[in-house]
Amino acid sequence: VVPAEAAAPAPAKPPRKLNLRDALAIAIESNREHIAQKESLYVTALGLTGTQYAFSPRVAAALAYTFGGDDSGAHADLANLSASVAQRLPWGGEASITAGSSFATSSDPLLPNLFDSSVAIRLTQPLLRDAGHEVAWEALKQAERSVIYAIREFELFRENFSIDVASRFYNLVEQKQGLENQRRNLEDFVFGRKQAEALFSVGRTSELEVLRARRSELTSQNSLIEAEEGFRLALDRFRIFLGLPDTEAVDVQNEEPAFVSVDYDVESAVSVALENRLDWLNRREQLEDAERGVRIAKNGLLPDLTLSLGYDVSAPGDRSFAHQGLDDGSYSAGLSLGIPLQRVNERNSYRAAQIGLARATRFVAQFKDDLVVSVRSTFRELERRKQSLEIQAQLITDQEKNVKIAQLRFDQGNFSNRDVVEAQQALLDAQNALIREKVGYEIARLGLLRDLGILFIDAKGMWKE
Repeated sequence: VVPAEAAAPAPAKPPRKLNLRDALAIAIESNREHIAQKESLYVTALGLTGTQYAFSPRVAAALAYTFGGDDSGAHADLANLSASVAQRLPWGGEASITAGSSFATSSDPLLPNLFDSSVAIRLTQPLLRDAGHEVAWEALKQAERSVIYAIREFELFRENFSIDVASRFYNLVEQKQGLENQRRNLEDFVFGRKQAEALFSVGRTSELEVLRARRSELTSQNSLIEAEEGFRLALDRFRIFLGLPDTEAVDVQNEEPAFVSVDYDVESAVSVALENRLDWLNRREQLEDAERGVRIAKNGLLPDLTLSLGYDVSAPGDRSFAHQGLDDGSYSAGLSLGIPLQRVNERNSYRAAQIGLARATRFVAQFKDDLVVSVRSTFRELERRKQSLEIQAQLITDQEKNVKIAQLRFDQGNFSNRDVVEAQQALLDAQNALIREKVGYEIARLGLLRDLGILFIDAKGMWKE
């Protein structure tokens, strides 16, 4: 029996190469934290709809049927239908209208089948405590503001999220280009080792130079292996961050950030931040909430004085529903006064509101100071990175010349192999540093636009220049 050949393994699927726009679009759709933030915003909006319902006309209806009897066989039926509508009034009162109709039947021939209907109108209005639009509609106003705050926080999260994706993406590009530099560096060391061996074979250099060249080659090879493993691990973590399955490998395109000069005036930028920055707008309006809370808590110290008005009309029982006449009317009016003999809880709430206002005032002042310092610091960082970019570019030019000179003098026997190795390592460090500065400058620039409140993110997570 000839065993069947084992099935050949399926060829590995090539990794999906992503540019920055691809990474942002995927992260917006499948990143777990981004999805959770959207859900939180949705839940906050649901809370607003519930509060709005409490301040809109509230309609209710009920239908009831009761059957009763005894052992003698007598029985009676009662059907009842009622409906009501209630509305909270602008100054804290409430008005309601309730209408009901019932139909009663009985097995007793002396008791006729009768319809009975009534309509009741009620109005209650607090005159001191809980009176006034600000107090009465505080729950709705705060719910609406909470949604506004949540929307701003979510938009700020989207801005930070896009910057985070860009930072992760560019760090991978930096690692990938660092790998390419490391590979070229290894090729130079391999060439240097072969050159040292050739020179040693003709007696133009010492065995020590050969051993040093081999050690440099092995060290560079080991560094490359570690860098490759680190890059693979970083790609896996980026894939998990994007929310992609483990069956889909990813890679990044060599997309370096373009240099965009920032030419804003510092003080003008501070003014823009104080007008547009989203979290600053929230802090300012939350201070207004605290001020309003003090006024509402103070209102809670007042006595309870309530005006009540009512009017009822009813129809006497009639055999026909259509012939009922709502002729019997009555009205009522009253005032009730609650004497504030004890207001411990209300007093404590008022004092707590005052403390909360003082705390919010200090917090807003500190937030403003931190914001101004942060904007100015970011400008200084951008200027430093801009100068560092120019320095690194000049360093690379100088180090490339240094490597050529060291190699030439080594060929002539005037330099040792150590000088060549040091020159090549200095060039590698300068190349890697240039990439880091490019990435750092772009991330700092995006952070500045976010702090100024002028970083606008589209539906795919990409910022608009």
